[in-house]
Amino acid sequence: MITYLDNSGDSNYHAAQFTLRRRFSSGLGLSMAYTFGKSIDNQSVDPVGASSGGGLSTTNSRTPTDIRNFREERARSDFDRTHVFTGASVWELPVGRGRRFLGSSHGIVNQVFGGWTINTIYTFMTGEPFAVRSGSFTANGSHESRAGVQQPVQAQLQELPGLPLPGPVLFKPVTNNPVTGNPFTCGVDLSQTFCLPVPGTNGAGRNIFVAPSYWNVDFGFIKTFSITERVTLQFRTEMFNALNHANFDNPRDASTGSPSIRSPVFASSCCAAVAPPSTQTIVQTGEAARVIQFALKLQF
Repeated sequence: MITYLDNSGDSNYHAAQFTLRRRFSSGLGLSMAYTFGKSIDNQSVDPVGASSGGGLSTTNSRTPTDIRNFREERARSDFDRTHVFTGASVWELPVGRGRRFLGSSHGIVNQVFGGWTINTIYTFMTGEPFAVRSGSFTANGSHESRAGVQQPVQAQLQELPGLPLPGPVLFKPVTNNPVTGNPFTCGVDLSQTFCLPVPGTNGAGRNIFVAPSYWNVDFGFIKTFSITERVTLQFRTEMFNALNHANFDNPRDASTGSPSIRSPVFASSCCAAVAPPSTQTIVQTGEAARVIQFALKLQF
């Protein structure tokens, strides 16, 4: 257990971690790691650290609703993922000169069929929790409250069948009151899942909804050519998001979408429009498409 205390709140983390490895032998190496854990806190970011999601303001989705009552903010951490699994493998194919298959091959046959290595990395993580915001100051004039919830709703992003949408849809869009132009106040229209909290209240709990899970597969293909006894040429093909699978994150972090019921892009969450520059960005926003790169390495 890890416990962190300061003048603004506290956090704790419990987890069970498992690792299984097959050391590289006979041309095959395997590694698997699994974590089952839970992180709870009342604020997941440095309040003044803009680079870490801080620099909190009255409209920031991570700003505490009521700084005078941090107990109300106690919930799963913004970054909490219940299940995390990673698997990796390295396999030197048993084909070519000196190997199990075509072991006596020479010349062009060995150059074509021998010297192949396949690398694989698979990652799976359950979704992060998030809160739906009201877009209004219903409790006080300093902090935006969370939206009210009037009926049981599913805690996963759902895709509505038959509609040309950019990504999974969060429940359903909010209908505004035709008189005020704002979402209905809780208790006025019970057909609405989300509503504006009654004046003086802070809305539903923090991080009670869960975004979709994330998974990704990367492949690497390596072909080694023997030029002389001391010189080899290695050609690499690396495929990131090899299956061209789109990952959708919660509206809080996604490049398209918003956790505020008053936002015009509320109820949608979509991946980034282009390949993100880093692995961390891919996990946060989703990777748009497969990325393939090639490399040559001369070893002597």
